[in-house]
Amino acid sequence: MDLKKIIREYYIATYRVDEAYSRYSKTLGLSESELCLIYALYPNYELSQKEICKDWQIPKSTLNTTLKKYEKEGLISMSYLPNNKKEMKVSLTDNGILYAKKFIDEIQVKELEAMKKVMEKYGTSFIDAANLYADILSQGFKIGNK
Repeated sequence: MDLKKIIREYYIATYRVDEAYSRYSKTLGLSESELCLIYALYPNYELSQKEICKDWQIPKSTLNTTLKKYEKEGLISMSYLPNNKKEMKVSLTDNGILYAKKFIDEIQVKELEAMKKVMEKYGTSFIDAANLYADILSQGFKIGNK
């Protein structure tokens, strides 16, 4: 078993998933971070900026630029978290939900089709394995989870 080859194949597979979303975002006229933010909030999620950066791997400066743009366009609302005037929570407005619905529902149909096929063959073990790999790798690099 050649572990270096397996690692390479794993990264190629994960990059292919990222590339699928990247290409699709371009067909919508969106950046990857814009699509990611809308996806994260759709349909009724309310997340802090910190959660979005951590969970969705959007750099803070990129997120702030996107948030300003979408707030100006009336697609998101932002308000301070209770007892914390440094951190804001973000959610889609009604207009934001309508905007997102135009493409997120289609993305989710495609994701469900793909996941159903993967689940038939592997169950959830592939997710558990990917998370374990990420945790061990982060520990090895001594970077922890953001």
